Amino acid sequence: MANLVTRKASQMVTFNSMVVSAITLIVGVLIFNSVESSLPATTGGIDQTPIVSTIGSAFELAPVVLVVLVAALILAQVSSFRST
Repeated sequence: MANLVTRKASQMVTFNSMVVSAITLIVGVLIFNSVESSLPATTGGIDQTPIVSTIGSAFELAPVVLVVLVAALILAQVSSFRST
């Protein structure tokens, strides 16, 4: 019985971690979009175009990160079934 409780608690922690990671990623994208659109255009100083394009290309990997998180959750569940 204790093993079942431990496995269920482990599943909840894994699921909660996945949800927190997904929410953090979504909030990060929303914050970046809000801040980037409100930045003033400058004629000198730091050129923001390469910075914005680099961050934009990094956010394109967001769906891949979510798929990897789901796959990790599935693999954790499968490995817990094998260990019992």
